[in-house]
Amino acid sequence: MCVWVKLMAAPRIGIIGIGNMGRIHARILHSMRSLAAIADMNYALAKGEGEKYGVEAFDSYEKMLNSVDIDGVIVATPTPTHAEIVESVLKSSDNLKGILIEKPLASRLEDGERVAALLKKKRVIALVSHSEIYNPVLGRALSLIQSGAIGTPKMVIHDRRGFVQPKRIPSLGDVFEDIGVHDFDIMTRISQGPAKVYAQCNSEGGIMNSGVVIINFENGAKHLFLLSREYAGRKRSLDISGTKGTLNLDYFAQIIRVQDLDQEPKADSRAINLPERGATIKVYGEPLAEVLIDFISCIESGNEPRVGIEDGLRALRVVDAARKSIETKGIIDIDITR
Repeated sequence: MCVWVKLMAAPRIGIIGIGNMGRIHARILHSMRSLAAIADMNYALAKGEGEKYGVEAFDSYEKMLNSVDIDGVIVATPTPTHAEIVESVLKSSDNLKGILIEKPLASRLEDGERVAALLKKKRVIALVSHSEIYNPVLGRALSLIQSGAIGTPKMVIHDRRGFVQPKRIPSLGDVFEDIGVHDFDIMTRISQGPAKVYAQCNSEGGIMNSGVVIINFENGAKHLFLLSREYAGRKRSLDISGTKGTLNLDYFAQIIRVQDLDQEPKADSRAINLPERGATIKVYGEPLAEVLIDFISCIESGNEPRVGIEDGLRALRVVDAARKSIETKGIIDIDITR
C-alpha cells in the first residue's frame, strides 16, 4: 500500500549582501532548498552566485523584495549598514515573517534599540547571528556549568584572537562589535547582575583593532576578554575556574575538559562521560548551519530563536560600555539581566 504525504514547502529566504558571510549562507540555504534570491550592489557578484544556485539575482534588495515572494531575509552586509537596511526592509515589506541579521545587531547601541523597537512593533521574528551560541561544544559546556559540574564560576577567560586583513576592517567595525559580541553574549549566559567594566585597546587606522576587557560582577564573578584581529595565528577558547573545578573549552578543536579542584594537574583525562573526574568530550557541528536551521524553524513555528533581539541588545550594551571605558579611561557600570 502506498501512502502519499504532502510535504510543506520550505520557507523562501532572500540574502542581502553576498560577501564572505553571504556566500556561506547561500551555500547552506541552497542545500536546505530555501534559497530564493540574492541581492548585492555588486550585481556581477550577485549574478554569479545566483547562477551557481539557480536563483534570481538583483542589484538592490528593494528590487528583490518587490519581485520575489519570500518569507525571510538575511542581512549580511557590512556592519555599519545593518540598522539602516533592517529598518528599510521592515518599512517596505508587510508580509515578511523573519529577519536574520549577521552579527552585530547594529554598530551603535542607539541604532540597535531603534531597530529592536521596530521589530517588536512589526512582530517580525528576528535572529541575530551570534553563531558561537550554536556551536554544539559551547552548548554542552553551558549545560555543564548550569548543572553545577564545576560549582559557581569565579574567573572566566575568553580568548578570541586571529588576523583580519586591514582592508576589511572598516566594513567590520571595531574589535568589540565584530568579534567581541560573541563572547559578550556568552558571558551573559554565565553571569548576571550589576558589574563594572574596564577596557583598553590598540587601534589600526583609527579603528579599535585589539583590546582587553575586564568585567567584575558584584556577585564575585570576573570575566577577562582577550580580543584581537592582529594576531599571527588563531585562538578561540573559554577557560572557567569554579568553586569545585575548572572547565576549558577549545572552540576550534571542539573539545571540553573538566577537572575537579582536588585533582592532580596531570590527572588522567581519557574518560568521555561527563561530568566524570578528569573528563574530556569532543563535539562536532557547523554552527552557521545550526543558525539557519533555527531561523527556518522559527519562521515555520513562530517560536523565538536561540539568539533573539534582546540577546543582540545585551551584547551591544557591553560593546557600548567597553567603548565608553576607553573614551573616558575609566570604569563603567553595567547591569546584565536575562
